[in-house]
Amino acid sequence: MFAKMISFVLFVFVLAGCAMSSKKQPAQSQPAAQELYSRDYGQDGSWLSENYEKPIKKTSSEPAIQLSPKQIQRALKSAGFYQGSVDGKIGPRTKEAIKEFQKARGLKADGVVGKRTSAELNKYLSR
Repeated sequence: MFAKMISFVLFVFVLAGCAMSSKKQPAQSQPAAQELYSRDYGQDGSWLSENYEKPIKKTSSEPAIQLSPKQIQRALKSAGFYQGSVDGKIGPRTKEAIKEFQKARGLKADGVVGKRTSAELNKYLSR
């Protein structure tokens, strides 16, 4: 009888501990949508080039080629996918040209200039 009572008391304490630890933590504040937008886009709505470039990890099998936004636009123009000005801003027209170039080359058409897209675009810079 005494053992059952001790077991019951321990059970109640365990349940109470679980209930206390399951309280929600206060939510961390999220940056406002306007802050996120202004971080990535300029006043004219074009994508800021400094936020577009991301570091590329080098692999032993495929050398990484990092292209500037102007180089990307020049290569796309040389390949016949971009007709706009080479201003170094990755805007909607440049982004669409990147996707079309990727589709034509059998790459994932996500509009991101990664290792494979950079390597393909680099072929058009020397023309």
